[in-house]
Amino acid sequence: MLKKIVLAFSMAAFSAGIVYAEDTNKVQDNLSDADKLFGLSLYWKEVSYNFAFFDQVPELDFDAKYRGFIPRVLATQNTYEYYRELKRLNAFLQDGHTNIYYPKGMSSSYIDWPAIRLTEAGRKAVITGVEKGLESQIPPGSIIVAINGQPVEAHLKEQVMPYIASSTQHILWNTAVRDALDGKPGSMAQFTIETPDGATKRVQVKRDARGREIEYASIKQPASNGELFEFKWMENDIGYVALNGFHDEAIVEQFKSHYDEITKSKGLIIDLRFNGGGNSAYAGEIISYLTDRDLPGSVWKTPKHVAAYKAWGSFADQFEDLEEYRPYAEGTSWESGEGSGDLVEPKSESNHIVPTYVLIGRNTASAAEDFLVYADSLEHFTTVGEPTYGSTGQPMFVDLPGGGTFRVCTKRDTYPDGREFVGYGIQPDILVERTLDIVRSGEDQVLERAFADLKSSINGSAL
Repeated sequence: MLKKIVLAFSMAAFSAGIVYAEDTNKVQDNLSDADKLFGLSLYWKEVSYNFAFFDQVPELDFDAKYRGFIPRVLATQNTYEYYRELKRLNAFLQDGHTNIYYPKGMSSSYIDWPAIRLTEAGRKAVITGVEKGLESQIPPGSIIVAINGQPVEAHLKEQVMPYIASSTQHILWNTAVRDALDGKPGSMAQFTIETPDGATKRVQVKRDARGREIEYASIKQPASNGELFEFKWMENDIGYVALNGFHDEAIVEQFKSHYDEITKSKGLIIDLRFNGGGNSAYAGEIISYLTDRDLPGSVWKTPKHVAAYKAWGSFADQFEDLEEYRPYAEGTSWESGEGSGDLVEPKSESNHIVPTYVLIGRNTASAAEDFLVYADSLEHFTTVGEPTYGSTGQPMFVDLPGGGTFRVCTKRDTYPDGREFVGYGIQPDILVERTLDIVRSGEDQVLERAFADLKSSINGSAL
């Protein structure tokens, strides 16, 4: 039984759930200098007090960055540029749950992209889909080698990555490749590709894909079926369960409604690759049917500020009896969360305990990572795929001048034994790297590997 509900939030859920201060039509073209400075200062203040991961960016002098950005934000010519500068400052924190959000609808006036789908593989930008009619000019499977005449890696590092908030390098590259061709609506994206047969071509495509229904010529990539939950049978009595989100309690009911059938499986594959998170209580409820022991969840702590303690701590060098307050003056005091380390207890004595392979990847985030923390001690669980997203926590939302919003991650989660996964991603037991050849093949080699190993395990145990 899960004793306490702890929320861990997905990127998608937050993007959809923001309440904006102003209607799109009321967003000012350019904010006053007072509003620009107030918004920057409000962001700096709340991050300074509440951000939970300053130690993961030890080289960052956040006060100095704030001061350096004062003339930058005051020099912006419109509200969009102002928010871009805030995004640039925010990216120095390197946290996937600490973000700047544009005023609602603003990005559509400034950002569009060509009808091209990009997939990152080995830090290469692979074209996996183009609008039908372009495939002879831009064959799917081509890689982008330059943008605007600049080598693609340099372009991403100089023009794209400085605005991305990411806890991990693999997600930073994944996001940068996805956004590599973004630009002014109606403008031409100019880039150089290397086709699958080795030819080099310069091409240009109009940035006009936003809001259009587009038919793509694509190399199929592993993806969810679009449903919250999926169950199907594979060969050798292996059951496949896709848990595609923990943001909706319906996933628990759907799992429970299929549980009797799931218990007939000799082996189980659980697919979390497209689960961006939601409520960790739903993750705990589901795994309670698949364990024969208590499972400790992640433990967490949060920055602690007590004004008087901070004042006393500033005198710790002079008075030995004030040494205990030094962490408050240095901003390194923490408070452990109530209920931190709660247990998931087995649902019953007859839970379904069979060899279970869990598919994970770069889109496995937040509460889905909490599921993996619960599962960490289960010998019959094996994880397969790529490192996870590497970000979770409890963000605090604050409105900004002009109608946008920012959020700051206030809670730091770790494994029960203190191991970190935020900033790194949970590493799979069996690594299946996303390579150029795998992307070009269109094969789901993560699922294939799990199925092959699981089938072998089942057959071996039957001997």
